[in-house]
Amino acid sequence: MPFEEDVIIGSIEKNKREEIRVTLSTFKGHDLVGCRIWFKAKDEYKPSSKGIALNVRILPELIGLLEDAEKKAVELGVLNLDGEVPPPPEPGE
Repeated sequence: MPFEEDVIIGSIEKNKREEIRVTLSTFKGHDLVGCRIWFKAKDEYKPSSKGIALNVRILPELIGLLEDAEKKAVELGVLNLDGEVPPPPEPGE
């Protein structure tokens, strides 16, 4: 299903000047999901060259890998279940 324009799914603030956007788009007949860093230039955001665009068919596998990464991060103690990053361990722990 070709898209005439990119469909913005959502964004996450990376820092005060950048955000990570997830989009759906079509390029040369291929339906893509994109994850790209956008930067603030004056009063608008512009895409950077940092990001990826993948065929939408791999979304289920990618989501599964991201879920596995979340579980492993919790297991390793670098991510709390509430999504917050825990403080670094005390020396000697």
